[in-house]
Formats: sequence, structure tokens, C-alpha cells
Amino acid sequence: MIARRQTSIKVDPIAWDSAKEIFKEYNLTVTDAINIFLNRVRMEKGLPFDLKIPSESTIQAIEEIKRGEVVRYTSDDPINEMMKDLKS
Repeated sequence: MIARRQTSIKVDPIAWDSAKEIFKEYNLTVTDAINIFLNRVRMEKGLPFDLKIPSESTIQAIEEIKRGEVVRYTSDDPINEMMKDLKS
């Protein structure tokens, strides 16, 4: 059997506890889940999921929403209302 390497990591305790409960449903320990993750990284030669950095236009749109600078269509026919707005 391959020797195991022991490590120590610092994690968010809320994330740890939540993940631990989910792993129990799969009959996995946190160690099992970490090993699965590490092996997926090894097999895929990268993260096993996409990490996306928002584009500049997405960041600007998020900031506009935070400032309340969005147009809200509240009529019974918001699509027509929006189309009229776009045409004007």
C-alpha cells in the first residue's frame, strides 16, 4: 500500500461542518473527499471545475445593480415595454 502523507490545513469551520455532513450522505470522510479532489486535479491536470473571472462589462453591470441604476419593467407586458424602450 502507498504511504499516506499527513498534512495540516486551515479551513473555514462553517464550510468544514457543512461539507462533512454532505460527505456523510455519500459515506465519505473529509479525507476521502480531499483525496478524490486531489486525484481529479491530477487526472485533469487542473481544477476539476471552471473558475471564472467576471469580464469588465459584467463587473460594471454588477456595480450598476448595487447602485440601483437598473431599469425595471413592471407592466403586464414587460417585453413590449422593453422593446419600445430599446427602439427609442
